[in-house]
Amino acid sequence: MIFKIQPFVLLTVMSYSKSSSSNLDKNPDPIGRFISDRSRMAPPTKEECDALFIKMSEGSDEARKELIERHVRLVASIALKFRQTCVPMEDIMAEGIHGLVVALDKFDHTRGIKLSTYAAWWIRQRIQRLIGKMSNAVAVPHDVSQGKRKENLVRTQLQVDLGRNPSESEVNKVLGEDRNLSKRVKFAPGTTLSLDEPLAEDSNQTLADMMSAEEEVNHSYREDGSLSDDMSVALSFLDKRERKVLAMRFGIGHDDSMKLDEIADVLNVSGERVRQLEALGLRKLRAVLMQSGKLDFRQLDKLVGKDLRGKTKMSPLELSLILDPAA
Repeated sequence: MIFKIQPFVLLTVMSYSKSSSSNLDKNPDPIGRFISDRSRMAPPTKEECDALFIKMSEGSDEARKELIERHVRLVASIALKFRQTCVPMEDIMAEGIHGLVVALDKFDHTRGIKLSTYAAWWIRQRIQRLIGKMSNAVAVPHDVSQGKRKENLVRTQLQVDLGRNPSESEVNKVLGEDRNLSKRVKFAPGTTLSLDEPLAEDSNQTLADMMSAEEEVNHSYREDGSLSDDMSVALSFLDKRERKVLAMRFGIGHDDSMKLDEIADVLNVSGERVRQLEALGLRKLRAVLMQSGKLDFRQLDKLVGKDLRGKTKMSPLELSLILDPAA
């Protein structure tokens, strides 16, 4: 039996706990502020739980609120296992209660399973997802963060069993290759380094001090530009028709890309002529943007500012010769 989630239940629990704790400001307990008088009661028995679910099915918000409040201590017991993380306990508790609410709306009391047993997985899963997002400067997907945790446990266990540091192949064998988890964990971001952190304990020099100052870098039109600016400059070295064909072919400045025959209809030329213009334009772009087989937008710096008369009529070979340092 699935009920509709009502977000105001969380606010109800928090407001109820605040009203029952008059000394909250004097003793700001991150868990105690979620505990109400009803939360201090024992969890409902199977008979009480069934009766409350029947009332919920009839639209009783009070029964729903009672089920949540009487399971808040379950959330607290799970949340305390994550108290060593850098995420505030208040956020962990709030996310755990959210998991409890999700479990409550997915739970079917007619199957004879205890709500606390079913809800524990949802509470833990919500908390782990929150920690995966908030504990690092870079958010890591939940499955990757759990894979990283699993890999660390596997490495520790293998180190104890083998008496040495395990190899990558030994770790991958234990993890399994079915989900390619080891490769995703390997490339997951690890610790971060602050630019303002001192390089040594006895030094005030930071990593930012070692980086080049802005005035030391040769000014380029690209410093304040973007990829679209780079492409606009590169396309300016093409003939008007070549530029128009590539723009329509690859959807540059258009909503969608076009086929060769569609471009031929627009330009009123043959499809073969469109193919020739496309090939010529791409060869020119490769000459302008490619260096040793790799994209290098710094090539444009060598061309911008030069007085190249009739540059749109130049062949790819002529553009390459201009950019060749040995020429």
